[in-house]
Amino acid sequence: MLSQSPARRVAIAGVVGALYVVLSITPFSYGPVQFRIGEALKPLVIKYPAVIPAFGVGTVIINLFSPFAGPLELIFMPLVDVTGGVLCYVVARTAGGTFGTYLASLIYALWTAAGVGVVLTVSAGLPYLPSFASVAVSEIILLLLGNALLVRRI
Repeated sequence: MLSQSPARRVAIAGVVGALYVVLSITPFSYGPVQFRIGEALKPLVIKYPAVIPAFGVGTVIINLFSPFAGPLELIFMPLVDVTGGVLCYVVARTAGGTFGTYLASLIYALWTAAGVGVVLTVSAGLPYLPSFASVAVSEIILLLLGNALLVRRI
């Protein structure tokens, strides 16, 4: 994707960001038990780093509908998603191969779950470890599945 024109990269990022929002706005997108189908798109950052900001913007849009909407949901979580995307890309490139992509996706899932755990602890008063663990389960499932379906096939 790096050899593509800037306009094409922006268009692809826009499409991925829109898909992320559409697939993620569900009744199960907020709280200690989350299952945002759009999370399965996140491993695309491994091959298409231009989509990293799309996940940050998508997170802002999705979190506008959150019962916990506030600075943590609208500033902190988009930063968590963007930094997680960069981390995922770097780990995949450094580790290399199939193992590297799965390791990178796992780290991205845990990074996101850690951020959500902070939000739920501060905003909703829920205990951190159970919140982290609950979100980590769905994140790991979705990102590893996304890796298998998207990264390995593209």
